[in-house]
Amino acid sequence: LKMRRISAVVRCSRCSYNFYAQNTTYGFDSLFSLRMIDSNKYTGRKKKRFSTQSLPKLDWSGAEKHIGHIDYTDFLIHRGKCSEHLNNPLSLDSKHESDSKHGTSDDLQRQFPTEKYETCPIAKNELQDFVGKQFSIPESVLNYERQMKKFRAEGRVGKEISREQLMVVYIDDHIVVADKPPGVLCAPGIRRHPSIADVVYDAFGCESDRVDKMIVHRLDMDTSGIVVFARTQLALINLHKFFREREVTKTYEALVCGELTPETGEVNYPLQRDHCLPPFMRVSTPESEEDAARVVCDLQHAGYKKIMQKAPKPCKTQFKVISIGVFGDSPITRVALTPITGRTHQLRVHCASLGHPIIGDQSYGFLGEGAPNGGLEDSVINEIAPNRATLSLQRDIDALVRKEGTQLCLHAKQLFIPHPVTNKPMMFESSPPF
Repeated sequence: LKMRRISAVVRCSRCSYNFYAQNTTYGFDSLFSLRMIDSNKYTGRKKKRFSTQSLPKLDWSGAEKHIGHIDYTDFLIHRGKCSEHLNNPLSLDSKHESDSKHGTSDDLQRQFPTEKYETCPIAKNELQDFVGKQFSIPESVLNYERQMKKFRAEGRVGKEISREQLMVVYIDDHIVVADKPPGVLCAPGIRRHPSIADVVYDAFGCESDRVDKMIVHRLDMDTSGIVVFARTQLALINLHKFFREREVTKTYEALVCGELTPETGEVNYPLQRDHCLPPFMRVSTPESEEDAARVVCDLQHAGYKKIMQKAPKPCKTQFKVISIGVFGDSPITRVALTPITGRTHQLRVHCASLGHPIIGDQSYGFLGEGAPNGGLEDSVINEIAPNRATLSLQRDIDALVRKEGTQLCLHAKQLFIPHPVTNKPMMFESSPPF
């Protein structure tokens, strides 16, 4: 038995319960494991050692260019659908289970009455702009919108496309480069929803005869654009290496609310998992770090705790204004986005943190499911971005998005990557659907 006066976290090996002690004498034996901490402050957050400054600049001047869609008839194989789940009645069972878990639209209406929402000043077009002042949307309105958007998302997950709808930019014996439409999953996921990976596998096949052995990287369901799939094991290994070691360059094109200034710039905000609104992301601030540390201490679910323990990751996005236009009567900006790092929802959170959320973003846009302004306070946004898209402007654009059914205006336009077998630099490009 040892005695020591310390500040520490003591974790019981029997019940996995964490005890926090500050400047207290503890006796501990083999029943306890002890972890030291610095500055008498426990954060429970794993540190990430990575610097974006160390990334080499890649030269793609001699890249072989492939722009637009091609005829891939000669590469098609003739067989039935690759995934049984596409015609499996279990897919319907999963939907019913989801409905029983999250509730139907009638259940949501009873839980969040529409009458209450309609009496909100925002719903009655009485939203005012407070320049230089802090303004927060009522939490009841945000909760209502979050629940309704979750229900709508459940209904549209798993949009299926056919071979005839598949758009291919490039194909050879080792890789397939497809142009994914918005609203389609890149990979089936644990619920085996229909995805573009299924269609690519069904159309062209692969060496391993497994659809999961074709997946190299992913785009969000609502994001459209260039996606690469591997057809051989060698291609899969090398493509994973290229993405892991950041030997690729990606350029996205987006429409954002308002007039973005300056014309070129860089966003360098670290991102963390939002402890208040999981699984969404947010900009990391000292205050959010302290709150997240307390959440980690209290969490009992091992899976959630592992996710929330991850420290904020450095993120860097470069942007360049392409043009200024209008959406309805509202000013918008077409912008090119180059992610130097590749974090979850990085581009969407960074645009929201600039005060110019991406049009059609149901997570980080107006009344989105995630934290407003990417997690930054309104007072901070007004100070660092005085020309931000005002709340009334975002409201008008959101109303038109709902009316016209506009998808998320974010498109993976260009991908520069070496060929996984020949190592020849290649560039793939497709035009955005907006």
